[in-house]
Amino acid sequence: MSQDETPVVDLGVADLAPYRFEEQTGVVVRRSLLRTVRPDRPRFEVVEYTVQAGDTPWSIGEEFGVRPETILWGNPSLSARSGDLSIGITLKVLPVDGVLHEVQEGETLDSIAALYSANVEEVREYPGNNLAGGDIEISIGQELIIPGGTKLMAWVDPGPQVVAGLGRRSPGLYSGPLVQVGTGYFAWPVSPIRITQYYWSGHPAIDIDTYNRQPVFASDSGTVIFSAWSSTGYGNLVILDHGNGFWTYYAHNEANLVRAGQGVGQGQQIAESGSTGNSTGDHLHFGIRLEGGGWVDPVNFLP
Repeated sequence: MSQDETPVVDLGVADLAPYRFEEQTGVVVRRSLLRTVRPDRPRFEVVEYTVQAGDTPWSIGEEFGVRPETILWGNPSLSARSGDLSIGITLKVLPVDGVLHEVQEGETLDSIAALYSANVEEVREYPGNNLAGGDIEISIGQELIIPGGTKLMAWVDPGPQVVAGLGRRSPGLYSGPLVQVGTGYFAWPVSPIRITQYYWSGHPAIDIDTYNRQPVFASDSGTVIFSAWSSTGYGNLVILDHGNGFWTYYAHNEANLVRAGQGVGQGQQIAESGSTGNSTGDHLHFGIRLEGGGWVDPVNFLP
């Protein structure tokens, strides 16, 4: 090709569809596309969702664009168990973050809004409540969406209840001498790592995806203070006291491989993962607790 020749670029038929060639100028220009992308319309009504295998309040909230707390607050039967789900149950999913309230005798919009620290005007004007304009009357049994409303969370601790001030001397926990203590550094209890539910106010732990009977390892060295079935919905549960102010919890196991009072080293297998207790699929519920009783986000302590 000489320097005077103009290179020819073959765009192909499919590539030329949005373009046209101007012979006078020798320029390819973009055609005007006479179509409009129509955005999804906002949803104002409550919808129903059937729980599937592997679902959590976190994953359902992500799918519908609301916080996991809203999944609980739209379904009062879940709140007492902090989001325990079962495959096949039907949930109500709100269109916005807030609370779903069923009107009781003697209640008013003002009293309902105050109950959830919400703005009464937002409740009155929310399109999904059909209350705007004229004299507003609410009736017993009517369901109202309370935008921005909040409720107290009812988290249920795994395993025996830890009595304030007693620590591992609480009933149901091993209270003998600690035979092994931690290094002060935590490792992931399973591998590979895929978190399916993060730490939030109704779930102060993380859930990690596993296959059935996948090995579960001690996150740090410590002493087993509980290894049994948990009647609180967490199935087979192991609790380790690391002797440095931290406890770790490993729940929903298919099988526990250690006993209370036993010392374990960091990275030692302590269980086989499963889906026992209230669970929608194989996973490990992993929590880190301060001996004094508070929970911390495990992600902040893991490498």
